[in-house]
Amino acid sequence: MSKLLLLTALLILAMLLGPVLINNPGYIKIIVAGYTIEMTLLGLLLALLATIIVLSILGILVKKLARWQHISFNFLRSRRERKARQAFANGLQAYARQQWQLASEQLQLALQDHHYLNEKRMLASYANLYAGNTSQATELAATLVAEDSNSAFVQADLLMQQGQAGQACQVLASHLDAAAKDAALGQLYLQALQQAGQWRQLLQTVPQAINQRWFSKAQWQYQRFAIYPLALQQLSLQQGFSEDADFWQGLPTKERKSNAAILGLAWAQAQAGLCEQAEQKLVQSLSINDLAAAWPYLRQIPLGRSVLKLRKTVQHWLRDNPTNGYLFAVLAYLAEQEGDREQAAMAWQKVKQYQPDLC
Repeated sequence: MSKLLLLTALLILAMLLGPVLINNPGYIKIIVAGYTIEMTLLGLLLALLATIIVLSILGILVKKLARWQHISFNFLRSRRERKARQAFANGLQAYARQQWQLASEQLQLALQDHHYLNEKRMLASYANLYAGNTSQATELAATLVAEDSNSAFVQADLLMQQGQAGQACQVLASHLDAAAKDAALGQLYLQALQQAGQWRQLLQTVPQAINQRWFSKAQWQYQRFAIYPLALQQLSLQQGFSEDADFWQGLPTKERKSNAAILGLAWAQAQAGLCEQAEQKLVQSLSINDLAAAWPYLRQIPLGRSVLKLRKTVQHWLRDNPTNGYLFAVLAYLAEQEGDREQAAMAWQKVKQYQPDLC
């Protein structure tokens, strides 16, 4: 609208001054160092306009050929951009020192420079979130480039940190095609599904995670324990779990037979009151190498007094590994299941000695 008004004003001005300049062309004479330049006022104005156009074109060509795009010959614009670049530097320093309020203020000032705008908005979003300005963080995240997978990651991560995992799942689901090249996007999606409690969708996504290699082989060994035990336990609580369910049968056989999956099945059986069957599964599948990853979930399985076989297995492992704190932690858990507080306390003393971080 403003451009239309400006153009209209110029046209009106041309209509008023045009006849005056044509009927009264004027006369200008310039003498410099013995050289004489004579022309009409209209000719001078046209010459100045042509000179400005030529110099502007030359300036653009020189900046592009010399890669000086960041240099501006406009004084006000150049001054504003210099201030924005200095604010960006100050904002990064404040971000590194975790001075979130200062970082958020400086990074927002840095947005006045149009270079790396998306990246500046990402940093400013996090700085505002950590400074407690959640609404400002959300607004900045909403201005990120929609098609960019990095933008989707930041938007989803901010939502998750605000407890809005369901919305984060929606954001990431529309960008999962990029997860084949950007594994971090897929990893965050699995975390969002877990945080949102979307366990069925989580299990249905596992084949895609495996096919697109969102995790390395070593990472996946641990990731299994982050997925299957809680997923099966929660599904069992919500509606009862059946191994004939489509989302379970859709998993690769190797996954369904993994120790992490069997741990989850044992947990589901124990919750259903099938403690002896649950213990049998644990004895058959649990290995000493899995204890570190399995312990956070194993200690929550309500086996009751069905612990004799599992205790014998752990005691057998202790013969060759007498300083393994996880083994003593399992013995303490088994004693607690039977209500033997004295034995549990003795086992926990051993845990404090060999693996104090478990206490």
